[in-house]
Amino acid sequence: MPQFAMPVFGCLLVAGCAMLAAAEQHFRMPPDTRPSGCSTRNFTGDFSNLKVSIIIPWHKEKWEHLRDTMEALLHFTPDELVEEYIFISDGNVNHRSKELKEMSPKVKVKGFKERQGLIRAKTWAVRKSKAPVLMFMEAHCIVNRDWLPPLLKRLELDPKALVMPTLDIIPQTGWGQYHPGMATMWRYEWNMNLISTNPGGFIKFGHSEPFESPGTSGGIFVMRRDWFDELEFFDTGMLEWGGDHAELSFKTWRCGGRIEVDPCSRIGHLFRDPEHRPYPVEVNQVVKNYDRLAQLWWKDHYELFRRMKPESRGMQHKGLDKVRESYARLSEKLKCKDHQWYMENVDHEMFWEKDYLCHPHIQNPKHQDFCGGPLSPGKFTIAKGKDMPFKQWKKANKEAIARNRDRGNFVQHASGEL
Repeated sequence: MPQFAMPVFGCLLVAGCAMLAAAEQHFRMPPDTRPSGCSTRNFTGDFSNLKVSIIIPWHKEKWEHLRDTMEALLHFTPDELVEEYIFISDGNVNHRSKELKEMSPKVKVKGFKERQGLIRAKTWAVRKSKAPVLMFMEAHCIVNRDWLPPLLKRLELDPKALVMPTLDIIPQTGWGQYHPGMATMWRYEWNMNLISTNPGGFIKFGHSEPFESPGTSGGIFVMRRDWFDELEFFDTGMLEWGGDHAELSFKTWRCGGRIEVDPCSRIGHLFRDPEHRPYPVEVNQVVKNYDRLAQLWWKDHYELFRRMKPESRGMQHKGLDKVRESYARLSEKLKCKDHQWYMENVDHEMFWEKDYLCHPHIQNPKHQDFCGGPLSPGKFTIAKGKDMPFKQWKKANKEAIARNRDRGNFVQHASGEL
């Protein structure tokens, strides 16, 4: 990556910015990608009770990614809002403890000799964190101007929110480049594949108000610690990589919370395909994690998952009975909703698609899951032309908002109709 030096006093341009430990910073200054409407929103508030523990797990990440991620955090984050930076080195040969701690006295490093997996690494960090707010970050990000106050403002308004920034794009072969990303919602297909969605293009370019999302990508978000603990995250029976984002999504929405995206909080993220990922992902383990989740969260629609993930048949799950018992107690305590409620009130596309499912590897035209043509762009379980019509989606969403998503006296803060 081409580098350039910037004097430390450049940091003073950001109010409350932390002192950089080195006399030179390496990350490239990102463009300001916030929509113009952000200038009229009020992000001030008393955040004294919303200090943040920033949690960054990493495995086989390049040092320049770790270094630049931390430098950008120091440059663009008001120091008084941060309690600590917790780096979890998950099975790396070099934990980079010395280098990271030299960057800030607030840095803490935990180095696991043996790889624990993303879910267990995050769980350890949460247990050790001290701040009332958890900020999960990835080790290949560049935060942008005033990224944190908009997220904390949403938590001030709704303590049960899970709030994500809008992710800008750092190309997988161009660390140091930075391009504006499109504000989008996240949701799940019936194979539990996470996809982005924007029905009918209803989230317009330049939209600056927060909006709800059926799901979270799971790697970059803020959440109050007390609400995180009350929801009893995570199921550590899920191993290695994959599944925490789905558990976050379904449990948060169905047990009384909400998920939002704020276009005025911008973070650049290095998007990588499997060929550019620095570590292998065991696909069968990901499927096993998804199957474990589907048995619990989609229990009344479990056969739909198995049709889309037939390789999950016969998978055995250690400790799942205890997880079921734990969730039954939590569900009774918090009056958690079922998946039918989630589809009718949160993810209307998922509700629609259950009647049009297909599997791209099925070649028999007589099979119920034969696609009969190309897949819908960006999707893997529905054929082109079978997507939910925007008029149908808009009608379902309007009705859900009118009845407050069947959530009693819940006060809606985010934009429902855009």
